[in-house]
Amino acid sequence: MKIKFIIPLLIIIQSCSSSTTNEEHMNKTIEADTVGVQLNYLESFHNRKTVNDLDASLTEYILSNPNRPDSIHTTIYLLPFGNMKPEVEQIISNEIDYLETFFQMPVKILPRITFDEVKQNAQIKTRFVPDSDYGYYEKMKGGAENLREQIEASSFMNKYMIDQKPEDAVAVLGITEHDIYNSSYNFLFGSSSTKNGVGLISTFRLIDYGKQTKYNIRKVVSKQIVNLFSIRNVKDYECLLNFHNSKEELELGEFKLSPRALEKFKYNIGFDYNKRFKELEQIWLEEGNKSLSEYYQKCQK
Repeated sequence: MKIKFIIPLLIIIQSCSSSTTNEEHMNKTIEADTVGVQLNYLESFHNRKTVNDLDASLTEYILSNPNRPDSIHTTIYLLPFGNMKPEVEQIISNEIDYLETFFQMPVKILPRITFDEVKQNAQIKTRFVPDSDYGYYEKMKGGAENLREQIEASSFMNKYMIDQKPEDAVAVLGITEHDIYNSSYNFLFGSSSTKNGVGLISTFRLIDYGKQTKYNIRKVVSKQIVNLFSIRNVKDYECLLNFHNSKEELELGEFKLSPRALEKFKYNIGFDYNKRFKELEQIWLEEGNKSLSEYYQKCQK
């Protein structure tokens, strides 16, 4: 079906000859083709966390002017930065096939920005990880002296991501093993500027180089990129977009998008549901995850 949204817009016109402000009201009509977007049949495959709807509806999402691909902005980029173990860099490289399937868009990796480059740039702030935190995480990572310093999120995004964003990028995600912080918080798992289509994540507190490292990286990268398409964290369902406070919560979390989140993503990108479901079924089958493979098989119509 095709839905029309009537949005009242307030336009303020100021006269050059006086200080009087005249207000005019206009109606703007937006036509959104939502045929094939609804996923009500998936409801039974997902666990709800709330009785009443707390998340934004598809209508509200459409009216929010979300970050979207167009004829120029067609590609998702990953930007590794800081000191990084070779095995972590390899995991990121190996995740491209999964991410291109998950997002149904091209995904490319930019050259890693070394920590020396970060330190030499006077516009980027760094500081030492608080002693109260560093001892535990240094032990968890088996010795990580080269990750002793945190990187301030906003200054890095401004310099290396917003100012140097590739012309064809719809979204750029920075990935670092360093702890990150901002003026409000001593540490962050991630940070983003959705209006600029850029964000970054830190694996400092989320990986221990054990068997879950690959999947923890997959979850946080996928989640943060979805957020860059202006799709907010999910409260109503168990979903990839749930907020996590710790490594343990992340590992118990979902790889799947809730029906409502997936509807928004479908509207944004315009992919074919069945093609995506079938390709994800095959990936999880090859990786030996029977539960997720069967889930994506059930999703196909």
